Amino acid sequence: MANPRIPKGLRVITSGYSTSGPEGVQRTEVAGGRPRYGLDYDRGVQRYNVSIGMTAQRYAVWTVFFHHIIKKGAITFDMEIDGGFGLQTHACNVMPGTYTAERVGGNVTLVRFAVEAESRVYDLSASDAQAYVELWNQEGDALQALLGRLATFANVDTNVLDF
Repeated sequence: MANPRIPKGLRVITSGYSTSGPEGVQRTEVAGGRPRYGLDYDRGVQRYNVSIGMTAQRYAVWTVFFHHIIKKGAITFDMEIDGGFGLQTHACNVMPGTYTAERVGGNVTLVRFAVEAESRVYDLSASDAQAYVELWNQEGDALQALLGRLATFANVDTNVLDF
């Protein structure tokens, strides 16, 4: 069964957006030397702090969604957040104790909460990740333009022949 999706039109406000680093690395002190680091586990979730500004009508829809559909965040839902590759859909859960709603001006309510979600960077294989970094080392800031042009070629230009 697919996850419920955040209601249409509700968008995360970028100025209220932040994230924590992923966990899974352990550090052990060593007498007289450099500490030792080790990977306890790979993957895992990160905390994303989000804010959503809503009109009264959108806040009503959000309240119904939050309380009845995702059961105050206990049920995993899909929401677009930026995990490093621009806005992408992530499976999220609202972290208990982080939800606040504040009327900030007349008809606008600002809802803030933290979600836990796994970064979409794990969609890349190890070789894809290495190739991405090597491509960056070669192209630098021009990488985004190159990838955009490749996407246009693959998804638009080659379809001109309709095959």
